[in-house]
Amino acid sequence: MNFSEMTLQELVHQAASLYLDKVAVCFDECNNQPPLCCTYKTVVTDASGLSNFLLSHCDFEGIREIGLYCQPGINLPSWILGILQVPAAYAPIDPDLPSSLSTYFMKKCNLKYILVEKKQINKFRSSFETLLNYDPFTVEHNGLVLFTLRWKHGEVNLMLSDRKEHHEKEAITDSVSSENCDEEKAEHMDVRRKHCLAYVLHTSGTTGVPKVVRVPHECIVPNIQHFRILFDVTQEDILFLASPLTFDPSVVEIFVALSSGATLLIVPTVVKARPSQLASVLFSHHRVTVLQATPTLLRRFGAQLIKSSVLSASTSLRVLALGGEAFPSLTVLRSWRGEGNKTHIFNVYGITEVSSWATFYRIPEKSLTSTLKCEMPVQLGFPLLGTVVEVRDTNGCTIQEGNGQVFLGGGSRVCFLDDEVTVPLGTMRATGDFVTVKDGEIFFLGRKDSQIKRHGKRLNIELVQQIDVSELNKLYLNYINLKSEYKLNGKEELWEKLQYLWKSILSLSEDLLKVPDESFFLNSGGDSLKSLRLLNEIEKLIGVSVPGLLEMILSSSLLEIYNHILQTVFPDEDLTPGKSCATKRKLSDIDQEEAGGKALHQKSVVPLNCDNEIKAFALSRGSQVSSVDPTMSSTKLGNCLSVCSSDLMSQTNSQNSESLNPPALIRKSKDLSLVAEVSEKGKPVAESEKTEFCVRWRSDTGKCVDASPLVKIIVNHVLINSVGLGLEPRCYDGLVYVLKSNTGENYWRFTTEDAVKSSATVDPTTGLLYIGSHDQHAYALDIYKKKCVWKLKCGGTVFSSPCLSLNPHHLYCATLGGLLLAVNPATGNIIWKHSCGKPLFSSPQCCLQYICIGCVDGNLLCFTHLGEQVWQFFTSGPIFSSPCISASEQDIFFGSHDCFIYCCNRKGHLRWKFETTSRVYATPFAFHNQDHSTEMLLAAASTDGKLWILDSQSGQLRSVYELPGEVFSSPVVWESMLIIGCRNNYIYCLDLLGGNKK
Repeated sequence: MNFSEMTLQELVHQAASLYLDKVAVCFDECNNQPPLCCTYKTVVTDASGLSNFLLSHCDFEGIREIGLYCQPGINLPSWILGILQVPAAYAPIDPDLPSSLSTYFMKKCNLKYILVEKKQINKFRSSFETLLNYDPFTVEHNGLVLFTLRWKHGEVNLMLSDRKEHHEKEAITDSVSSENCDEEKAEHMDVRRKHCLAYVLHTSGTTGVPKVVRVPHECIVPNIQHFRILFDVTQEDILFLASPLTFDPSVVEIFVALSSGATLLIVPTVVKARPSQLASVLFSHHRVTVLQATPTLLRRFGAQLIKSSVLSASTSLRVLALGGEAFPSLTVLRSWRGEGNKTHIFNVYGITEVSSWATFYRIPEKSLTSTLKCEMPVQLGFPLLGTVVEVRDTNGCTIQEGNGQVFLGGGSRVCFLDDEVTVPLGTMRATGDFVTVKDGEIFFLGRKDSQIKRHGKRLNIELVQQIDVSELNKLYLNYINLKSEYKLNGKEELWEKLQYLWKSILSLSEDLLKVPDESFFLNSGGDSLKSLRLLNEIEKLIGVSVPGLLEMILSSSLLEIYNHILQTVFPDEDLTPGKSCATKRKLSDIDQEEAGGKALHQKSVVPLNCDNEIKAFALSRGSQVSSVDPTMSSTKLGNCLSVCSSDLMSQTNSQNSESLNPPALIRKSKDLSLVAEVSEKGKPVAESEKTEFCVRWRSDTGKCVDASPLVKIIVNHVLINSVGLGLEPRCYDGLVYVLKSNTGENYWRFTTEDAVKSSATVDPTTGLLYIGSHDQHAYALDIYKKKCVWKLKCGGTVFSSPCLSLNPHHLYCATLGGLLLAVNPATGNIIWKHSCGKPLFSSPQCCLQYICIGCVDGNLLCFTHLGEQVWQFFTSGPIFSSPCISASEQDIFFGSHDCFIYCCNRKGHLRWKFETTSRVYATPFAFHNQDHSTEMLLAAASTDGKLWILDSQSGQLRSVYELPGEVFSSPVVWESMLIIGCRNNYIYCLDLLGGNKK
């Protein structure tokens, strides 16, 4: 039989005839119970039973499409196969999506029948009883319930009705002339053909307005056949269903497996969000051999887990195909591969409108083993079977060299979009993706929406990152200040574009047609980094700056954000009917973050010359030291610290140690002479003058830890008798919690009007506690009298932590509106304020002479205590890291999103910078080397989970350690212990050992 004329179900039947008793599907619920398995014989038998059931209860008219409302399970493949054998197309509907979106999808498809998993029946009825008019009479079969939908008059899209009339007219014409019919069949693909369609999906709108895509068997079968050959899939393989049904790569995963006699592994959706458990299930329990996934799914494992399990030397994984997003750089891929790994890695590319994949490229082994740095994109590669790939310039002409947009199609590789009934064979679809062609090789540049024009020429912001740093600063400033050349046609287009940006930046699923009005950015997977990107994209779209927009993004619903933008873009128009009001977020509805940890009882023999009373102080990010006892003066605190730990105070005379501004040093993490190699156990290989890590303990908090540790040290006249560990607060419920340190019991709660992400600052002279809130206020709290002393409107969301200067007695607060304020700590009156122009996520830090803060425009800013700007230092990426000022007040350390850790002197001159392997969000921590008391070291973390120990004077790398997850938490060092949080839910305490302590 000609494979190009086969259907998906025929491919499965062909394999089943050869492997009847072999396991076809395995479903592991990961609940310590044996997995469920079924053979090819069972899958085919169950599918035939469902087909017969549907044929006896469904009265099909026109296009045959059946909805499938279910979660992944053991019966999923037989349910899909049963629908296909009717023959009909399956239209997957995700129970986890908002019901309004699913309703829209069903109406757009004009679905008459929907199969609902019996376990989901109550959820279906409660979700759709007010939205759908369905027949109360239902029938059941093998865990499914069949619903018949009754659409009210006028509910269905008029274009669907037009299509039906058009279909009837063409049917009459076709019956008159079979010759014309044969001619049309030869030149067009017709959606009305009985065996034409396989499945129906939605796009996410990345190539414009979201569309319904009806996919013929003739379009998808070539993909299945080519990947079977490309991946050399046999009956011995195990493939994982990584994609949701609503994402068309799931079709490739299911049918490449079931057409080859291989086994398809399925797990519950919730397990995919648990990296450690998922890695264990895939590569230890079931030994998966072929994995197709998005780079995002792979990154969830974390670099260490990828290296030790997914891409280790002993991994079961033969083939890894990454697609659906920008492919990782070769440098990143190399860092993920364990030594001796032989997995074949593929870059696959495609769009839903030409389902599913269009091109492939296998990364050559020599590229993966090369030591040369390569940040250039990986090429898209070669067309898959039956696919035509063209690159066209702005005039629509095909080009063989240069930049242009990708168009996909060819022969039968066409789908029906929205209301299309017939489509000419060989139709080419625009992708919205821009590429460059060099020597016949195609390299991805970015989405159409990432392109702007400068003087009539295209400028791609993603490629700007590859330009020299000095030029990048100029280009970046031009970019963020550029007025949009595009004029919005009205409020509806603004709403559509805002929906698209929201989904794109949050990487929402392909089938999500419309984001619910009440969606909140942070609750939908957003964070401070993504909020900044959304802000920039919106302002680029509308061409003007929107005051207060970042605060709205972080604290308001999508509809409220839209209305806020409307007031700037269309100030003289009324709000769009139906979008003029929105539900205010209820703080009580938002999950509170839980933070936990373990207390250390670490004995020390360091004598102290403090008073005989027990005193306490705290260590937090950026080498900050603060008293947690209001009776302990700053002088006493300094005396205790200088004696008990040289980590915290330097005896250097700041008057005599002015930097001579030597030439700046640039260090690189890839420089082999500077990097301490990491062994398979995670510990760096010790070298002379290197620092070695050893895990002392780790504590599971149950949720990813982005907050930074706060180490509380209690001292008396003899020794340090305990060290307690907590996390800086992140109170999404708007409450400030005061707990008893000895028992953890709640002592007092203070209510603000929005989320609190700021860490508290305590004034040792008055005992007052200062904190900021997303309600745009700063608060002074007397926790002993349980009252608010003052409340200050700051003119923007206070995301970062306030900073207290004792001389002069100032409190510094920063806002996402770009304001830096100096406040009287006693009265709450503003002493001075400075507008930085862009959001301030970084927390201000002060010393005797200056106050420093980082800005998202890439500048580190320095001010006097009188509010005069002294200098600014440029980096090539946003600065979220807070400055860390050395004890001598001569050096300032900070990180940037350009992947560098910087050291400047107090005049703003660069002393050195060190290149890490990822963005630096966290704040560095300066401390004394325990083995050499005169030597200062610096601890820093990059978001890829690496901890870097550097010589603070030269930037020389002393050691690197990799945690099994992303890191946004800042390290804190006390004596020989480093404490940090990780996004794998753990807080880690690591011992820092010198070369002589092994």
